[in-house]
Amino acid sequence: MAVTNAMEKTRLSLHHLGKLVFSQCAELINPTMNRGLPPSLAATDPSLNYHAKGIDIASAAYVAELGYLANPVSTHIQSAEMHNQAINSMALVSGRATITSLEVLSLLISSYLYAI
Repeated sequence: MAVTNAMEKTRLSLHHLGKLVFSQCAELINPTMNRGLPPSLAATDPSLNYHAKGIDIASAAYVAELGYLANPVSTHIQSAEMHNQAINSMALVSGRATITSLEVLSLLISSYLYAI
């Protein structure tokens, strides 16, 4: 259970980091908050060029996925071996979900780095 709980807390931390990066990216793209940068970071006419709109939409999807992955797996423990093992480790499942969270967070950060 200790490794499972540690991985769950790690995934939750990755989700919080993702929310911070998403907030910064949204503020950078939003013309009412970015202190004079063009809307959607458009290099040409903002009414024709939606340069960073896709980054904003993808970032929101990445953060939503991080939130989904941050859910605990320890609530899904089942007894095994004819109820001889009442508690089974979910550390492998939790570790795999954490690796997936890291991959999603790296996609989010790379999108943000492209925007800046």
